[in-house]
Amino acid sequence: MATSSAPLKDELDIVIPTIRNLDFLEMWRPFFQPYHLIIVQDGDPSKTIKVPEGFSYELYNRNDINKILGPKASCISFKDSACRCFGYMVSKKKYIFTIDDDCFVSSFSFFFQFS
Repeated sequence: MATSSAPLKDELDIVIPTIRNLDFLEMWRPFFQPYHLIIVQDGDPSKTIKVPEGFSYELYNRNDINKILGPKASCISFKDSACRCFGYMVSKKKYIFTIDDDCFVSSFSFFFQFS
């Protein structure tokens, strides 16, 4: 059963398409840390994407998608954040929340959440 501090904890994945390190997750930590993240790396698969410690996550890149989908991998478009569709596909949860890697917590709402 979900707790009030993490509703739907066992039923929700957070999908994040990214081309950069995920330092932005620090500001989202109070909201996202209880949940599992599915990160889909766009762009150069040889680039290492850094995820802050303490998050439960899976990280996929183009090489992983090619290996998993084989000849059908071209249905997952890249360089337009539509790579998030792969995250939707691999999620086993009932609900999926998605956020871009350049979305920031509003300081106004953040203030009221923790004051």
